[in-house]
Amino acid sequence: MDEREELKIQWEQELQWVKYRQNMLDIMDEKLLQMKEIAEKSKLGNLTLGELEVLNAKLNNLGAQVKALDDESRKIENRNILE
Repeated sequence: MDEREELKIQWEQELQWVKYRQNMLDIMDEKLLQMKEIAEKSKLGNLTLGELEVLNAKLNNLGAQVKALDDESRKIENRNILE
């Protein structure tokens, strides 16, 4: 395989990673918007303590999902592209 073919393969891999990462970023964005909506609900001040605890649990769950998606998509970048 000559250098040009190797570069083509590398660029194709990078393009696939960019598409994958963009998809993960879109999913993270949706989850962050859900978190914003929950935070706005909690600011209204007309929720019981139990309702606030449920919203807080949802926020924590969504935050963990965002972090996991980000971490996983970065691992794939490091493993497939940068080596």
